[in-house]
Amino acid sequence: MKKVLTMCLMLCLATTMIFAMAEQEKMDAKEPVVLTIWEHTPQFELPLKNTLERFMELNPDIKVEYEIKTPDNYLSLLTTAIQAGEAPDLFWHHGTATSDMDNLTAQNALMDLTSYLALDDYSEMSMDKVRVDGKVYQTPAATIDTRATFYNKDLFEEMGWEIPADFAEFETLLAKIKASGYIPISLAGRDSWNILFLFEPILAATNPDWIQEAATGSAKINDPRVIDAMNKMIEWGKKGYFGDNFLGVNEAGQYLSFSKGQAAMTVAGSWTTDTLSKNNPDMNIGAFQMPTKDGRKPIVLTYAAGFSVYSKTKEKEAAVKLAQYLSTKESQQIWVDGLGAIAGLKGIKSGSSLADEISDANLELESFYNIMVLYHADGEAPTKVWEEDNPKLLSGSLTAKELVEMIDPLMDYPNM
Repeated sequence: MKKVLTMCLMLCLATTMIFAMAEQEKMDAKEPVVLTIWEHTPQFELPLKNTLERFMELNPDIKVEYEIKTPDNYLSLLTTAIQAGEAPDLFWHHGTATSDMDNLTAQNALMDLTSYLALDDYSEMSMDKVRVDGKVYQTPAATIDTRATFYNKDLFEEMGWEIPADFAEFETLLAKIKASGYIPISLAGRDSWNILFLFEPILAATNPDWIQEAATGSAKINDPRVIDAMNKMIEWGKKGYFGDNFLGVNEAGQYLSFSKGQAAMTVAGSWTTDTLSKNNPDMNIGAFQMPTKDGRKPIVLTYAAGFSVYSKTKEKEAAVKLAQYLSTKESQQIWVDGLGAIAGLKGIKSGSSLADEISDANLELESFYNIMVLYHADGEAPTKVWEEDNPKLLSGSLTAKELVEMIDPLMDYPNM
C-alpha cells in the first residue's frame, strides 16, 4: 500500500510539474505589447528605425511599429486621429517651437511625463522645447538643429571656387556659379519651411544685431533690418540664383537638384545630411555657415524635439518605458549617428565630419522663427502667418514690408 501511495504521489507531482511547465510555456509565448509611433518626415526614418530596434532588443515583450508621414499633412492627420480617439501611442510634434504644444495640451492629448523621465543632463534650451508650465510633455532631443550651406566640394575644386570669407564674397560666388551654367542655390520655392531655412542664414549674415536684440524682446519684426534681409532673398530669386523654375520646386526637388549636380549649393537644415548623402553617395559634400559682412561665421541654433505619449494610450506602461528609453544617452547617440547630426548633449558625439563642418561657427544666434514663438501675443499665431505667406515673397505677390506689417501686430515685445 505504501508503494502504491508513493507512486500515486509521485504521479500527482509529475502531473503538477507538467501543468506548471505548460502554463509557463503559455506565459513565455504570450504575444508582446504592440505600440505605434508616428514620425513626420522620411528624413528621420533611419534613426527612428535604429532606435526602435535597439529598444525592442532590450524589451522583447514590446513590439513597436512606426509610421512615417509627410510634413505637408502630418499635423492635420494627427489632429484628426486625436479627435477620433485613435492617435498613435507616441507621436512627434514641434513642441514649443510652434503652436503645436499649446494646441495639443489644450486638447488634453499629451501625457504628463515629468515624473517618469530623468532629464538632468539636458540643457535649458532643449528643455524649453518640451516643457510647459514646469511640466514635461515630450521627450527632449540631443540634436542641435541648425541651417547650413551645403556645397559640392569636387565641383568647387574643379571650377576654382572657394568658400567665401564674408558676405560680399558670398554674393560674388553666386554670380560666378550662375555664369558658369550651374544653379547657385537649389531652393524649394513652394515650401515655406525651406524658405525659412534659407532666410534665417541670410538674416544672420546681413543683420545679426537685429537677432541679438530681438532674442531679448528688444527689436520688432517690422524692423528695416528684417525687411532688408527679406529683400536680399527676393533679389537673389530675381537674379536666377535659385534656378529658373524654383517657384514650382518642392523639398525633394531641392535636394535632388543639388544631389544630381545641377546646383552647386543648397541651404538647408542640418538634419538633411543623411538624405543628401544617400541621394548621391559618390558626391563629396561639404558645409559652411554663410558669413557676415565683417567675416564672422554665425550659426542659427535650435534644438530638436522628440515624442509625446498619447494621453489615452491603452498601453501606458509600455509607452512610458519607450519614452524613458528615447530620453537615454544610448538612444540619443543612435539618433545622432543615424542623422549624422550635431550633438547638443554632454556625452554624445556628433554623427559625422560633415556635422563638424556645419558647427564651425563663432557667433551663436536665435532662430527668427523661435523669436516669433517666444514673443507672440496671447491668442495670436504669427508663425502661422509666416508659414502661409512667406512663399508669396518670392512669387512677388507680397512685399517684405507687407508681410512684416501683417506679423508685427501679433507680437508682444517685453522690452519695447
